[in-house]
Amino acid sequence: MTTSTFTDNHFSLPPNATLRTITTIHQDLLEFVAHNDATVVEFAPDSQIDISILQLLEAARIYAGTGGKAIVLAKPATGTLLDTLRRSGFLEGMSNDDANFWLHQGEIQ
Repeated sequence: MTTSTFTDNHFSLPPNATLRTITTIHQDLLEFVAHNDATVVEFAPDSQIDISILQLLEAARIYAGTGGKAIVLAKPATGTLLDTLRRSGFLEGMSNDDANFWLHQGEIQ
């Protein structure tokens, strides 16, 4: 099974970040956040993702924030990630904080 990789404060998701791998990703991400004040999440350009990874990242943002830590995406959502955000309704009614996290912009156009 492919696992997440770590470099400095960068948490790289495996190419298959779906419901089948979410338990391992969840455990790896929690441990990583516990040891870093800031976590930069990276997606591979050809990642297979589904709504479970979006939900995990939303929960991780809340969890990190309660501990005075931060989680950010290395790059704004594009490709499969952006498509999954669209299909799952994440882009509709998005707050400025959410737009900044997912799209690296203050407001949705």
